[in-house]
Amino acid sequence: MTHTPMPSPPGRVARTRYVWDRGPRPTGRGIGHLLGAIISLVAGTVLATYAWMTLPWWQALGVTVYVLGLCGLFGVSAAYHLGPWRSGRTVEWWRRADHSTIAVFIAATYTPLSLIVLSSSQAAWLLMAVWSGAALGVVLNLAWIRHPRWVDVLIYLPLGWLIVPLIPQVWSVAGPAVVWLLFAGGVVYSLGAVVYGLQWPGRRARRYGFHEHFHTATLVAALLHFVAMWLVVAS
Repeated sequence: MTHTPMPSPPGRVARTRYVWDRGPRPTGRGIGHLLGAIISLVAGTVLATYAWMTLPWWQALGVTVYVLGLCGLFGVSAAYHLGPWRSGRTVEWWRRADHSTIAVFIAATYTPLSLIVLSSSQAAWLLMAVWSGAALGVVLNLAWIRHPRWVDVLIYLPLGWLIVPLIPQVWSVAGPAVVWLLFAGGVVYSLGAVVYGLQWPGRRARRYGFHEHFHTATLVAALLHFVAMWLVVAS
């Protein structure tokens, strides 16, 4: 069955790149995350290799989980937004994968931090909490992918700030630089989540809209957290 492109809603700026079942979209969508995926693969491989050379195996495994989560986040997002998908079923599958990797990445970021910096009891409850939250996010996106955007925000924001009660421990073991990098990254992620939930600014943008602002926020925040992870591994 051939697909007839949907017309742009009244008042919207015409866009030049059509996406299967969602109408035209800004031309810049997905490009930032494609670059992020490439950089994450290279830098993440170096980080994981260094971790396996210097850390106990369980901590190195935690770093590997983080790197896989990082590459998965940007790689799946780039594939979803840039892939030449030609069926509604394929688009829906990639959308589910894209949204699910966000929850998984949050938990993956906590994993090496917990195993390297926190005590065994602290690491146990934190990892149990974040991976349970990640599982909830995955189930939600697999079962109800067309849920309102604010539902994602309500899940991801609390997950991202679960570390707050343990900041004194992180400060003591990893140092203030790590804490400030984690905090700055968390703020940027949170601002990006708000932009995503509100779909503002740039809802009618031709090349760079609200979704691109959200993607840029994830890139900046991921970079800040990656530097923090380097400091944790190196220490």
